[in-house]
Amino acid sequence: MTLSPEKNPSPIFPEDLLENADALPADSISWRIAHVKSRREKALAGYLADRGIGYFLPMVRRRQSSAKRVRYSLLPLFPGYLFFKADDPGRYTALRSNQIARVIDVSDPVTLVRELRGIHQALCLGLPVFPADFLHPGRRVRVTRGPLKDVEGVVVRTDKHFRLVLSVSSIMQSVSVELDSDMVEPV
Repeated sequence: MTLSPEKNPSPIFPEDLLENADALPADSISWRIAHVKSRREKALAGYLADRGIGYFLPMVRRRQSSAKRVRYSLLPLFPGYLFFKADDPGRYTALRSNQIARVIDVSDPVTLVRELRGIHQALCLGLPVFPADFLHPGRRVRVTRGPLKDVEGVVVRTDKHFRLVLSVSSIMQSVSVELDSDMVEPV
């Protein structure tokens, strides 16, 4: 089912969720990954927002053709996954939504937040983002200039273009962004 743009949930709630995530003292609120039932990502995002639970659901605009017109939909960048931050009662509240197949507890929240910030930054800039195969750590680079400055990822060369692959290792999913080869340096 395609939702009109105004009925889609916000990709991030609250807006500063990723900005102050590592500045907070360690407490019972931790990052978790919801592995949702089929095509339930947006429904879970709306449910969590209504209950004040912070989440991040990266979405991209995709073209859908029909017989008479062309429509655009916001689709989850990582189908089947939603990232949220909650304490144990918040985790239970999320599970009560009946949208989640299982909850994955994050063992390294600092790395997860760093990876999610890079993806969020690329999406906010409106850069073309493409799904990519998950790459194991290998040739890691850091962007030295431009709008993605200080974002780390893996560079893959495809034909005449370089793509920076941004990975979320907790769910073994990746996306890629096109960039110039002179904008990166090895880490």
